[in-house]
Amino acid sequence: MFVILWFGIISYLNSGSTSPDNTVWQSYLGRDTTVGILPDQYANYFTYTMVRTNADIGFRIKGKFPDTRYFSFNVYSLGDNATQGSLVDHEIVTDSGKPNPFLNDRDSVDVGSDFTVHVIPSKYKNKKLNNALPFQDDAKLLTMVIRLYDYNIDDFGGVEFPTVEAFTMSEDEADIVLQPVNLPKKLDLRWIVRRRSLPGMVERLSLLYKTEQVEALDVGDAEQRFTSVPFHAIDTKGYIENNDNRYLLAGITKKEDEVYVFRFKAPTYTTGPSDINKTEVRYWSFNLGNAATYNFNALKDEDAILDEDGYVNIILASKDAEVESLARSLNYNFLEWNMPWEKALLLFRHMLANPSFEAQIDDVPPIYDDMTEFSDQEGQKYMGDYAPQGRRMSKEEFLASYSLESHESL
Repeated sequence: MFVILWFGIISYLNSGSTSPDNTVWQSYLGRDTTVGILPDQYANYFTYTMVRTNADIGFRIKGKFPDTRYFSFNVYSLGDNATQGSLVDHEIVTDSGKPNPFLNDRDSVDVGSDFTVHVIPSKYKNKKLNNALPFQDDAKLLTMVIRLYDYNIDDFGGVEFPTVEAFTMSEDEADIVLQPVNLPKKLDLRWIVRRRSLPGMVERLSLLYKTEQVEALDVGDAEQRFTSVPFHAIDTKGYIENNDNRYLLAGITKKEDEVYVFRFKAPTYTTGPSDINKTEVRYWSFNLGNAATYNFNALKDEDAILDEDGYVNIILASKDAEVESLARSLNYNFLEWNMPWEKALLLFRHMLANPSFEAQIDDVPPIYDDMTEFSDQEGQKYMGDYAPQGRRMSKEEFLASYSLESHESL
């Protein structure tokens, strides 16, 4: 009876289509505040999750390049929720052999529009397959993720979802032959993450609240009279993280009528094909999420107001006419605390930082559980002004200290 049941389960798990299928993708839209794990508000995520019961199964993904500032594939084993690797837009070889559309001279050349990506076990990574994205051979619960940042036209950049086909291959074949097999049935990643992964992630992220500063600094120093909000790096392995992003985070427990002021130097960012891979980062954003890792508000690079020295100044506060009016007068960015929770996680991301960029988030050592003193790990000590630095104060203090007259003397 057990054997019959087991084979029945295996048969069900592998009862998908043998033809190209684009219905396997599950959508997670960044603007949806019910999506966990601190997504970017301006990014969309599309996943295909399945159980691998065949050690030789691989996947062929065929589609058209979307109209978006960033596009990538990642593959994960949900055994550890860590990325196995990524394939970034400009790295993908086109089916036609024409230049990739994510080029800085796209408007002057005839570019290709179609791609084929092969997601395969690592033991086959040396086979001659275009755009190979390998995963660990023993991965049983596998997730593929397509990410689009700052997408145009519609939620998938004006093209249809790519199709997926399953195949097997043999290790001893010199000339690769793909044998079509049934696609594994898609699983609900949201259900898996909420019940299996998210509780542990939330617990790990709670470490950030130990770094929170609640005591005012030296009131005799005009630059230090408000409590600071430090940003730290954490080990993001196991958060279904994007292989191309790096993060700084801060934890805040909001008091009534509290106002937060943040400042950092903005890196140059990609605006389109003309400057792709020529800027300091591809993309940056500043995000407001809650302790349960749901995101509620954000500011992205191209929407940010910069001062004459190239700095971003952000006022984070509950909706308030006086605070917003002063923010406008100062030409600061206002980000509304638009959630009912007191505990927030602020997430600052750099995507695809240029290796020559002087301020690498990778240079910031991550904090860890056994630490008791966190000040030496603060982001600005490794990135200078490119790391966010924050102050917290009452609304009354903000209005008094940041009035146009008072602000000149800060």
